[in-house]
Amino acid sequence: MTTPPLQDDPNPNDPNPARSSATLHAFAGQVQRRLGLDTESEAEVLTRATLNEFGKAVSAGLAQDLTVSLPPELSAELRAQRPSDDQARSIGRAEFVDAVSGAVHSVDAEEVERQVEQVLRLLREWLPESDVDRTLEQLPGDLVELMR
Repeated sequence: MTTPPLQDDPNPNDPNPARSSATLHAFAGQVQRRLGLDTESEAEVLTRATLNEFGKAVSAGLAQDLTVSLPPELSAELRAQRPSDDQARSIGRAEFVDAVSGAVHSVDAEEVERQVEQVLRLLREWLPESDVDRTLEQLPGDLVELMR
């Protein structure tokens, strides 16, 4: 069950922890601690970028199903820029990491891959096992490795 965004929030997708729901604080806080990031905002930007790309790698139907287990602000990232009938996009590990690195403004592909891996592993922990199984079935093998 997710917590709704704070009332009167002018932009619920703004990576500003002061305007984030409690569940987004929890998710981003876990990312921050696992990776030793300086700020929760940095963790939130990384998380949003990772989930935005992840949402493109699974079918629109699965992306919608996964949103139930996530903070509302992150649910929007999974569904970003997708028609409702869109199928999963085949994407390789390097392309996925490159897309995230552009969003987080990093040129260190190995570091971004390590960060993406931790975000995806945390996502796996937040999802019901049935959704994890369906997700792993849809992802290309090299992305599955990032989530295990």
